[in-house]
Amino acid sequence: MIRLFLSDIDGCLSEPYTAYDLDGFAQLRRWAGRAETDPRYPRLGICSGRAYAYVEAVAQALGLRAPALFESGGGRFDLEGARITWNPALTPEVERDLDAVRAFLLEAVVPRSETVLFDYGKRSQAGIVGPVPGECERHLPDVEAFVAAHAPDLVAYHTPYSVDVVPAALTKVLALQWLADADGLDLAEIAFIGDTNGDAPAIAACGLGFAPANGARPAREAADVVTEGAVLDGVLEAYRVCLRRNGLDVAA
Repeated sequence: MIRLFLSDIDGCLSEPYTAYDLDGFAQLRRWAGRAETDPRYPRLGICSGRAYAYVEAVAQALGLRAPALFESGGGRFDLEGARITWNPALTPEVERDLDAVRAFLLEAVVPRSETVLFDYGKRSQAGIVGPVPGECERHLPDVEAFVAAHAPDLVAYHTPYSVDVVPAALTKVLALQWLADADGLDLAEIAFIGDTNGDAPAIAACGLGFAPANGARPAREAADVVTEGAVLDGVLEAYRVCLRRNGLDVAA
């Protein structure tokens, strides 16, 4: 049985800087509600690199009662109790290294581009974002060089719209295990859909891994199922696969 279905946000629930598919959100919200009373429906949660405030807003839009992981598992948000729990891997030493990276990004990277913004609001990560695909990635070599020289326990990941520097001990795989241990789950009972190279290890580690049609090659290669649909259509398709896995007619 798949007891928990986790979705990334960017590239899965939505594309950055585009309007949400509210009809698709409504379907996910109906499933999330059913999951609280019918165990054949996996509980619906989030596992995203986005900051807490953004993840809380999406969780509220979907009416989630299952956990929502933000900053790639640096923190956990539970909507029902309005509670935040920080990952124990976020140590004072890690926070000092992240502060150094933030200063570098603000002083040496952001001023060099009119479209790159500092990603405010994150505690367990430091990063830049921007609406122009590939523009943040252009600064990746400089970010990686700074991290290697000044914060070797951190690692840089990127998407077409962002670069995030995160602690090596705060990967999505370790975040999934942290969540599973806290909630009495086995990783085999968790499904996850993600679209980036950084998602690939988590896709491979969980019980049922998905990548949407728009996913990067590493994500698609790690997945048990690559959906025919892209973005939210792919998430809906993946959830239906879990329903079938749990013995429920896909039309239900």
